[in-house]
Amino acid sequence: MKNDLTCGVVCDLLPNYVDGLLCGESQQAVNRHLADCSQCAATLDAMRTPEPEPPEESREVDYLKQVKKRNNRRIAAAVFCTALVLLSAFLLKLFVIGTPLQPQSVAVTKAEVKDGVLHLSMFSAWSSNAFHGWHVETENGIASVYARDVLVSPLYSSGDADLEIPLEGVQEVWLGGVSGRLLWQDGMVISPLVLELMDARAPYCGDPAASARIAEILRLPDRLGSYTFRLQTDKHPYEVTLEFGDEPTDEQLNLVTCYNLLTLALVDNLESSLFKRPAYGDPSMTVNVGMELDGVNETVLPALVEEYNTANGADWEPKASIKDYTRSPADLQRLLLILDSFYEAGLTS
Repeated sequence: MKNDLTCGVVCDLLPNYVDGLLCGESQQAVNRHLADCSQCAATLDAMRTPEPEPPEESREVDYLKQVKKRNNRRIAAAVFCTALVLLSAFLLKLFVIGTPLQPQSVAVTKAEVKDGVLHLSMFSAWSSNAFHGWHVETENGIASVYARDVLVSPLYSSGDADLEIPLEGVQEVWLGGVSGRLLWQDGMVISPLVLELMDARAPYCGDPAASARIAEILRLPDRLGSYTFRLQTDKHPYEVTLEFGDEPTDEQLNLVTCYNLLTLALVDNLESSLFKRPAYGDPSMTVNVGMELDGVNETVLPALVEEYNTANGADWEPKASIKDYTRSPADLQRLLLILDSFYEAGLTS
């Protein structure tokens, strides 16, 4: 029988031929062609020859690559999840949990006592911060005001707070605990000025920085203009002298008098505090106005306390020494009230 199949047709039929899918006539026609065509027969042999398996080492390398890819994907997922958890915890810390209130981050706008209750109004000193969880804890006669400090967010957007603290059985009120800021003690609302002056106390008048520090707290450089300090520590009475460069006003003289009295109170071994000023009408002459500790304790202090009692309907007793007013913030607050009542130096405003 004539073989009328071309090589092209046979090549198209070979896949079905190999799989045994051709009909009998087609099968025989392909067989006859393969018997006469070595090229198509070779193609058939190639189709029937199985592909060689890759070497064992190649298979192991491919497997290791797949394992490495899976591990890399897992590591990337773990890193992403860890970063997401850390970011969530960081944001939770900043905007929800926060940190304990720090006294310097709070401004107290009102602190007054009415009917045995301390009324406090406060707000955040920084616009980026807010507070939440305000509460008061009282233990052993000490009331402490606490809160959490967070960044402003829609969840907590305000740093304001109004608190009322009953004072029955309470000796002190602190903002942020006893290591924070004292707000009230022994019947007195404590001003920031008192706390600064208490920190400026010094045991020895030979330290110029101590006297200068008290002057800075009272803002003497801004309110007096030019002046100089002089210390006498080589003999008694130990003395500090403040000398004006220009003739002072009455307001400035009142402020310097308060400075002299407070310096006597705050420097333990200081015995005399005075100031020199140009004589009125004759700048070439100077006038010395001195305050000896004994004279202050025996005459000046009792007179100032009596003046305060008369003006304010109080019955305070003068202490034995002006230095006794630095034994506690409450005592120093009383001294500032007494001085301000007479000299109007803005110590309590």
